[in-house]
Amino acid sequence: MSEKKQIVIKKQDVETNLTRLLQSNEGIYAALLSSVDGHALAKQSKRDFSDSRLAAMTSSCLALGEKMALEAQQAGCNFVIIQNQDGFMVLRRVGDKLVISTMATKNVNLGLVLSATNAVAVELEKAIQN
Repeated sequence: MSEKKQIVIKKQDVETNLTRLLQSNEGIYAALLSSVDGHALAKQSKRDFSDSRLAAMTSSCLALGEKMALEAQQAGCNFVIIQNQDGFMVLRRVGDKLVISTMATKNVNLGLVLSATNAVAVELEKAIQN
């Protein structure tokens, strides 16, 4: 019988890091923290969107990225980058059980979005371990 590992993270740590992500670049307009099984846990946003629907799709997208990496004989999937006509969505795994999704406009520097998302993910991973 497998034992489920519960994740404990302070709400204040999540809110502080999501707010910091939005403040890091004016082109970033939303951040969503969700579980890998598709449940929205927290969001900060300058726009309105369905966090529960996006969390479910994020889960599927990350799982697909992981399967593609395995098929290419590569290990894991840390980032999924979606570019569209209006901007970018960056999905980044946070530990084993969480995903952070960052949404940004098309005029943003993608490298800065990746860097900011990664920095927040690392901070959230540290907060989970404590």
